[in-house]
Amino acid sequence: MISTSNSSGYDAARVYTGGAAAEANALKSRILSSSNTEEIYDIKGKKHYISKDMKLSNIPAGLSAGDAVLFERGGVWRAGPEAGLSIPNGVIFGAYGEGEKPRIYGSSQNYANNALWKHNGNFWEILLTGGNAGIIVFDEKYALGVKKWTLEEVTADYDFYHDMESGVLTLYYSGDLNKDFYDIEIGQRGDILNLNSNSVLDNICFKYTGSHAVVISSGRENFTVTNCEIGLIGGSHQFGTTRFGNGIEMQLGVKRATVKNNYVYECYDAGITFQSWASAKKDTYYHDITIEDNLIENCYYGFEFFTTSQDEDGVYSEFKNISFSRNIVRFSAYCWSYEQRPDHWMGSHIRCGQRRYQPNCENYRICDNIFDCSRANIVFWWWHDVERGYIHPVPQAGLTVKNNSYFQAPMPDKRCMTFFDVDPVEAEDLEGLKKAAFKFDSAPAQIVWLDTM
Repeated sequence: MISTSNSSGYDAARVYTGGAAAEANALKSRILSSSNTEEIYDIKGKKHYISKDMKLSNIPAGLSAGDAVLFERGGVWRAGPEAGLSIPNGVIFGAYGEGEKPRIYGSSQNYANNALWKHNGNFWEILLTGGNAGIIVFDEKYALGVKKWTLEEVTADYDFYHDMESGVLTLYYSGDLNKDFYDIEIGQRGDILNLNSNSVLDNICFKYTGSHAVVISSGRENFTVTNCEIGLIGGSHQFGTTRFGNGIEMQLGVKRATVKNNYVYECYDAGITFQSWASAKKDTYYHDITIEDNLIENCYYGFEFFTTSQDEDGVYSEFKNISFSRNIVRFSAYCWSYEQRPDHWMGSHIRCGQRRYQPNCENYRICDNIFDCSRANIVFWWWHDVERGYIHPVPQAGLTVKNNSYFQAPMPDKRCMTFFDVDPVEAEDLEGLKKAAFKFDSAPAQIVWLDTM
């Protein structure tokens, strides 16, 4: 029997119960059993069916607005780390047939084959083309790979180092890769899919990339992501010791977005995020964004939104008519990336900030959600920038937070919430949890302290 623990102390086989298991299981079942795309959306253009025996290259060129590309359920397609898969403007990507959702993987192939590896003692080497490797998943569920920054650090089972000059990935494993695993997936740097304006993504499963699964770039409008499964994402090098890894990422301003009824799990960074950063030197507008009825589990951050702009940067950001509601966010930071990160104390159900107050915020609602057990924080919000002298008022103008449910069990860090380094709240019991929740939520639906996860 293989070990499901690695050098970071992560146990991939551990199962948590939390306080909202029944609600989460019901939502997960609904998402995974959702109807085919043709039953949900009115397809006015041509329907192009991609059967199991076809390749991604069979997606027709010159698709027109209103057309649909439908993948057969039960099929697996490998985009690879540099595929650049994109949904054109006005096109629907979805599913047809019976069985599991069609799967699109960032991993180029199943690497559980000794012929591909050079074996020397406990060191296994393989040559990879493309971007740097961020995640290695064994037998389709165990994200056990621990990325190291030098070859000398590769000393324990599942440690790996990817030398980008030679392309050689070295994995430490004291057993036999071929005999012990039927599937090994390696996610390298590269996004799996990009959405354009007026497009729809529905009923597809995305796994195994070192960057992000689904990306919506700046300026996109009127797009929808529904009924998708997204998991085991991220870990590739971005800069310094910062690594990629979001399930669904909206970048540098988007408008009229719907992200609904998706199951997102085991992301190195955020399950769902919209964000902007000052280095882009771009004004950003987030208008009319609906993020509802999603199940987000075992991501470092469940939901993340931020802008790094400060007033003196001369970059303007605006949040208007945003709803994060009826989502279930569970076991944040109880994930494969926790101990691999240099900032593991920041893990949270909601992460906002970059030392930024949002003065241009209107009708932003975080309501009716379930937040079920975080390893570090309920909310990590860099609300203040002490070094620049910004100490902002509470509550945030234009933001409504109410009627959310909070479940928490004892955690290693003994912390439930912090607003930068000003007046943090630490909770070790029900009274502390109430104080933490009420600091964020004006009228919580329920606050429950659990004896165990």
